Amino acid sequence: MIATAKALLGSALVLVTLRLLGRWLMRLVSRTPSGTDDQLLRSVLATAAPIGYLCAFWWGWHSLVSDVEVLNFGQGVDRLIEAAMLLLAIVLIVRLINRVLLLLLDRSLRRLGRDNQLTVLRGLEPMIRSTVWVLGLLMFLQNQGVQMGAIYASLAGAGIGVGLALKGPISNFLNYLTILFDEPFRIGQFICFDDVLGNVERVGIRSTAIRSLSGERIVISNEDLLSKVIQNYGDLPKRRVATTIGVVYQTSVDTVKAIPGLVEAAIRSNPPGEFDRCHFTRFADSALEFEFVYFIPDADMVLFLDVQQQINHAIMESFQQHGIEFAYPSQTLYLDSAQLKTREVALAVG
Repeated sequence: MIATAKALLGSALVLVTLRLLGRWLMRLVSRTPSGTDDQLLRSVLATAAPIGYLCAFWWGWHSLVSDVEVLNFGQGVDRLIEAAMLLLAIVLIVRLINRVLLLLLDRSLRRLGRDNQLTVLRGLEPMIRSTVWVLGLLMFLQNQGVQMGAIYASLAGAGIGVGLALKGPISNFLNYLTILFDEPFRIGQFICFDDVLGNVERVGIRSTAIRSLSGERIVISNEDLLSKVIQNYGDLPKRRVATTIGVVYQTSVDTVKAIPGLVEAAIRSNPPGEFDRCHFTRFADSALEFEFVYFIPDADMVLFLDVQQQINHAIMESFQQHGIEFAYPSQTLYLDSAQLKTREVALAVG
């Protein structure tokens, strides 16, 4: 009767404590806008209740065995029951860890806006769950006094053998995870790899498909893709455009001074182009060179080309209105008129 009372008392204490504590904690987490903490608290309370009942049962069982000699079966039975209860507790804790871990990973990916990686997480769920279960089993065996050296050696040997046999698939899978989680590029972005320019069309476990500008589909191994430099034009917060133009040397000084203002006006009249600077940079062999820089706050290649074309048209129209001539590579030969006349007279006398 005393043992039963202890078990019932312990169970009642667990029930009342968890209900009161659960209500108080639920009021606290209900004030937050996120529902993640609500789900975490429910999971913890759902696991804490059976573990508390196991502890109450263990308290009553120890009292029963210590008070009634006929039930004292020895350390073997006592250790067996203790191991069974520990195994149940570990099962409950492992299930809680799996549930909490996957929930946190899911919410983290959603909060970071990486919805495309949720599919990968779904595919990795069995592996994550299996890993946690194996760790829980190893902890249980170690607690029961099992010599873990041989088990660890066997697992290490098996891991080496599996790693050598599956070197290629494992390497491809790791490269695939690197692309998905490190995100050097995403599907739909415009990238440059070696001499390939195009939009990323598909990311697979072994290879990535790029639709080139000329229309063909180019398939590149993920290993080759990650071993070289990738230029991601689709991830530009804004595109910087630097252009150099030249005008003829016959251009007057006043006009040269006015050219930066004309270029600035041409850029500002074509949004979303953002003017940065324009300077007379150098005296070239056949031109007075100006360099101007502007930004386009968008990664869209078509928009960039459209705005660049409009700005170039505006600069040409402005230069034409002010009589400014563009220079091109040329050489001009100047002759002294006096020497030329002297030479003509000498030829005539001769």
